[in-house]
Amino acid sequence: MAVAGVLATSQLTVAPRAQADPDAVAKAQEALQKIEAESSAIDARYIQLQSQLDDASTALGEATKDLDGQRAKVGELSKHLGQFAMLRYQTSGVDMTTTLLTSDDEADFLNQLSTIQTVTDRANDRVQTLQLAQADLAVTQQEAAQARQRIAKDKAEQAKVAAEYRKKEAEAQQVLDRLTAEEKERLAELERKQEQERQAKAREAIEAARQAEAASASASASASPSASPTPGASPSSSETPTSEADDTAAAAAGSGRASDAVSFALAQVGKSYVMGATGPGAYDCSGLMLRAWGNAGVSLPRTSQAQFGAGSSVATSGLQPGDLVFYYSGISHVGMYIGKGMIVHASNPRTGVKVSPVDSMPVAGARRVG
Repeated sequence: MAVAGVLATSQLTVAPRAQADPDAVAKAQEALQKIEAESSAIDARYIQLQSQLDDASTALGEATKDLDGQRAKVGELSKHLGQFAMLRYQTSGVDMTTTLLTSDDEADFLNQLSTIQTVTDRANDRVQTLQLAQADLAVTQQEAAQARQRIAKDKAEQAKVAAEYRKKEAEAQQVLDRLTAEEKERLAELERKQEQERQAKAREAIEAARQAEAASASASASASPSASPTPGASPSSSETPTSEADDTAAAAAGSGRASDAVSFALAQVGKSYVMGATGPGAYDCSGLMLRAWGNAGVSLPRTSQAQFGAGSSVATSGLQPGDLVFYYSGISHVGMYIGKGMIVHASNPRTGVKVSPVDSMPVAGARRVG
């Protein structure tokens, strides 16, 4: 069930039946497009919650590790203080004056007194250290409890969002179910034609991307020392590239990482769309961008909204392969420009990862991240 742009009623050449709405197909496409936008917003919320869950889980893991260390530290300090308490108990009934008067060795007495004072000072320091360790332990326990609460809350919210998404998918199916057999056939025929056009453009874009990659490799080879001409020698006409070829090679050489990102993304075409997935068997929209650019050595944030803050802004009229194109008000979908007016993106659960026209959805902006 593709959700392409709404077609004008004049494009529908099949004569309507008396019982059928002549605008039924156009209205169905418009309804599906609206559902697609709403589903995309729900999906973006799901991914945001997943990102929060990941952060909370990391925080809980760190807090749990810290708790183990703090408990061990408190236990060790308590053990030493227990030994000191026993020593104090054993000597608590000894009168220092009596000990001095009855002692045969004044120096021995002073040594004992000094030892007791030193032990007392150390014990006082350890008491303070224990108190600080106990305070740190209480803070860490609170952080762990808060992380658990965040995880429980986000999981509950994520379950609600997933239910909303399934509801939208059901609404899309209901739109189709309301069409008559004739209208369904008309819609299928329109979508077949649109898909054929998309595939033709996709093949052109993929071929252009491959040519750019080959030009990049050629430019890198020609720039290597082994390919340098002999000093004083004049290059032949066959060795001198045209200005247009120079420009193409330079552009390709400067976009090596973008070429890697595009190649990776295109290799995922046909794979499934799953909310919260980042590969390798399935992706959501921002998950595909994350992995594609990560494969090229560029780190991106997890969500489409956060990715919209990465890199630098670029006009849609100046898009280059590898640029991220963002869709819908509020930024809830993202795809990667591959050239020839096309993007590769993880579309939805019905169509998975595919190639589409860059203007097949309302564009909100574009960013260059490589």
